[in-house]
Amino acid sequence: MPLIAVIHLAFAIFFAVHAVRTGQPYWWLFVLLSMPMLGSIVYFFAVYMGDVRHTRQGRKAIRAVNNLIDPHRELREATIEFDRTPTAYNRARLAQALLVKGDVQQAIEHFQVAASGPYAKDSAFLRGLGEAQLVGEKYADSVQTFERLFEAHPDQKAGPSALMHAEALAGAKRPEARAAFEAVIASDASIEAQVKYGLFLLDRGERSAGRAALEHALKDAQRGHHHSRDMNREWIDAAREALKSLDAAAPA
Repeated sequence: MPLIAVIHLAFAIFFAVHAVRTGQPYWWLFVLLSMPMLGSIVYFFAVYMGDVRHTRQGRKAIRAVNNLIDPHRELREATIEFDRTPTAYNRARLAQALLVKGDVQQAIEHFQVAASGPYAKDSAFLRGLGEAQLVGEKYADSVQTFERLFEAHPDQKAGPSALMHAEALAGAKRPEARAAFEAVIASDASIEAQVKYGLFLLDRGERSAGRAALEHALKDAQRGHHHSRDMNREWIDAAREALKSLDAAAPA
C-alpha cells in the first residue's frame, strides 16, 4: 500500500475513533472509511475542529493538519504579504512562520525589529520574540524579553507567557526558576506546566519531588476529558518516559 494511502487511512481511523467516543452519528464511520482522505477533511472541519479550535492545544493540532496538507503555505503567504506590505504585523507573521519551520535565528531577527520603535511594548510581538529566543536557547535574552512584556502588560504574567518565562529562567540557571514554575502551577495547573515542572525538578536532581509532580500530572490527565488527553499526548508521553527512566535507574 502506498505511503500516502496509509497516512489517509490512519487519519480516517483516528477520526472514526473520535466519532465513536463522542457519540457522533454512525454514518460518519461510513463517510470516513469509504472515503478516507475526503471524509477525514470534512470531519475535521465539520466536527473535530469545533471541539478543539478554541484551545491552545487545538490550535496546534489545526496547524499540524494544515502543515500536512500544504506544509509551506503559511510561510509562503507570510513572505508574499511581507514583501508586498512590510508592516510590523506582517513582519511578525513572517517571523512566526519561520519559527514554525525551524528557521529560529531569522525568526528572532524579525521579531526583534517588530518589537521595536513604536511597537516596543506590543504584547504579541514581545511574546513572539520571547518564545523564539526560548526555542533558540537564548535563555537570558528570553528572560529579559518576558520581563519587558510583564512590565508593560502585567496581565500577561499568567498562562503560556508565564510558563515560557519559567522555562527561560530554568535554561538560564536562574535561582528564581522554581518559584516561577510554582506560580504557574498555582494559577493554571495545565498538564504541560505540571510535566515541565516535574522535568525541571528532575534536572535539578530532585528525584522525589520530580516524581511526585509527574505522577500528579498523570493523575490529572486521567481525570480529564479524553479530548484533553489527546491534546496533551506529548506531555503525557514525556511524563511516562521520565518515570520509566526513574524506575530503571532505581537501585534494586
